[in-house]
Amino acid sequence: MRKAILPVSVVLTAALAGALLVGAVAATVAAASPSFQPSLTSVEPDTMVSQAGGTLSIYGSDLTTSTLARLVGFGLLDTTYVNSTALQAEVPPGVPPGTYDLEVSDAGGSDTLPSALTIVGATPTPAPTAVPAPQPTPVPGRPNLTILNYSTEPARVVVGREFVVTLEIYNNGSRAGENTMVTFHGGAFVPVGETGHLLWQLHINNTAVVTQRMRVPSGLGSGTYNLRVDISANDWEGNHYEYPETIAVEVIGVGYGRPQLVIEAAQTDPAVLRPGDAFSLTLRLSNVGDRTATDVVLRAASTDLVAPAGGSNAVAVEPIGVNRTVTVTLPLVVGDVAQGGRLSLEMELGYGDYGGRSYSDRQTIGLEVSTGLADRPQLLIAGYRTSPDPMAPGDAFTLTLEVNNVGGGAAQRLILTLGGEGAAAEGAGGLGPFSPLSSSNVRFVPYLDAGETVKVLQRLAVDGSADPGAYSLPVALAYDDDRGTRHTDSQVVGLEVSTGLENRPQLVIAGYRSAPDPVAPGDVFALTLEVSNVGGGEAQRLMLTLGGEATAGEGGGLGPFGPLASSNVLFVPHLDPGETAEVVQQLVVDGSADAGSYSLPVVLEYDDNWGARHTDSQRISLLVRRRPHLQIGFYRPMEPAPVDVPFELPVEVTNIGRTLVNVSRLEVSSVQLEISDGSLYLGPLDGGTSGSLEATAVAQDGGTAEVLVTIHYLDDFEQPQVVTDTLSVEVEQPSEARPEAEQEPEGEETIWDKVLRFLRGLLGLGS
Repeated sequence: MRKAILPVSVVLTAALAGALLVGAVAATVAAASPSFQPSLTSVEPDTMVSQAGGTLSIYGSDLTTSTLARLVGFGLLDTTYVNSTALQAEVPPGVPPGTYDLEVSDAGGSDTLPSALTIVGATPTPAPTAVPAPQPTPVPGRPNLTILNYSTEPARVVVGREFVVTLEIYNNGSRAGENTMVTFHGGAFVPVGETGHLLWQLHINNTAVVTQRMRVPSGLGSGTYNLRVDISANDWEGNHYEYPETIAVEVIGVGYGRPQLVIEAAQTDPAVLRPGDAFSLTLRLSNVGDRTATDVVLRAASTDLVAPAGGSNAVAVEPIGVNRTVTVTLPLVVGDVAQGGRLSLEMELGYGDYGGRSYSDRQTIGLEVSTGLADRPQLLIAGYRTSPDPMAPGDAFTLTLEVNNVGGGAAQRLILTLGGEGAAAEGAGGLGPFSPLSSSNVRFVPYLDAGETVKVLQRLAVDGSADPGAYSLPVALAYDDDRGTRHTDSQVVGLEVSTGLENRPQLVIAGYRSAPDPVAPGDVFALTLEVSNVGGGEAQRLMLTLGGEATAGEGGGLGPFGPLASSNVLFVPHLDPGETAEVVQQLVVDGSADAGSYSLPVVLEYDDNWGARHTDSQRISLLVRRRPHLQIGFYRPMEPAPVDVPFELPVEVTNIGRTLVNVSRLEVSSVQLEISDGSLYLGPLDGGTSGSLEATAVAQDGGTAEVLVTIHYLDDFEQPQVVTDTLSVEVEQPSEARPEAEQEPEGEETIWDKVLRFLRGLLGLGS
């Protein structure tokens, strides 16, 4: 596309006319509403190329959105408001060379900056070279210019500061670019110096490098902005091409940089460390950031590897400027390291900046640690024994420890603590069932050379109440090496307490019984316990507590059972080995107790021959069954029955209790009577309900006949049980026979009697 260029006189005439019109309007507005007076201080750049023009940054005060800029002697410029102290104006190409005053004006007035902008002509064009004769047919194509690479120095530019942009322009078209020009309009940035760069001819696949100094306005915020770059060129036929481009520039505000500390070097003195060694750690810190680091604190974070030799593991460092280095030394001690080699020590860095921000970082350095025993002591409990062996509860014995120094250096001021370090501070808490005799549980050895063995003796006693078995006894060892470094270690020896019962009692409840058995709610019964001593020693002052120790005064552990005539604690003066004692306790069952199996704890407390008190808890079980409350009888009066004449036995069973009775069968039997239909299934009977059976009986002899009523039911444990009762029936002696017509039937049930009996059974009142 060919760009039209107007004559200079036309441009100046139009600009002057526009300036006169704007000046008149501004004067009218100023007369109507006076405002602040705009003023000018400087412009950037102060020089431009006439053929290129460019963006002019204008600085001053009291500038408004209606403020216009004018080159005195040329005309008004296209003006953009930035803020109250900055404007941007576009100087078009073609302004005649010369020095111009700059005027700004708005409704508040105007101000002029003398000799603000100098317009210069282009660099003289080199002498033309011979042009080959035109080809009969024009070569097709065009130049195509683009930004191949670009960079800024610094990479992140700072508000209010200058920076340099470097562009690599590349022609990837099919024709060379003639009169090639690169112009920096800036956009959000202000060009410094000449903004137009003439490259003249740029051949196909060739590159050219252009640099431009820019400034970041002071009012620009942090972020990424586009820098406007215009590239233009002609081809050999005179066609003109424009290539507008933008590049991204990252802006950081004043103070938005940060310090960055790096541990550049680290060394220890001595160079090779051993567990327990005190050493000096020297670090070289460097600030590779772009702000000064303040309030710098350096500490060793791996507390399991090192500990402070004095004070804390942290050190404060003076402020470190940009690209400055400081040296820091920390006094430390190597911990109890089990494995040597090149070990990692984590260092924690905390620092800030003058803007009040805080930063933290963790970096790792290496320590050379040797765990070899060539020149340091190492103690080992090589052997131990007890006398006597094994021990029994209550025994006093001697423990002999053989401590061997298997290291390469002498151990000094050795302290052995039986039971471990906790036992040394709290007494014999770590000794288990063992107690020291004649001295404390701490033994001292002043010196133990490399390869030497020493025997350490300690008198101990076994607690009389100790349970038989094997016990672990910790032994803590603390000693110094030849450099005064304290070493600690903990080892364990095993002691056995005899598991035999040759000389100690052992009580068991060999048997128990209750009378009656089983018991029912409301029953008073006698509980007999058979206590046997199956051990090898006499048991003295035996106390048996029914229900457990915690319920000795309350009876809460007795469940539904309560003691009668005495407390729930029974006493036996002594019980020899192999002897069995019977103890009896009167108890009563709670009337509201539910049926079931009740576990009753029994605590046995007794002394052995050494006066040690032993406690054991054992359990027995007592069954509680509910007995059914059944009433058995005839549901109507029985008249004397004749001999050899069948008569009915109206047997009725009524549940007079409160709980259901699961009756399976009702049976009637007799020795004196012949009974038929004497068995019937009834089923469950709720409280207050009844069931009946009408059996038929025939008597052979007169007198009183006994009728046995048997009720079969399932108890609360689903076990079959029976309840029996005996009823009596009178049988008349045979009399002389009367005519059959004169005999009146006796006891014959009428139809109304049957209806009444049916209604009684339906209402649960017996049939």
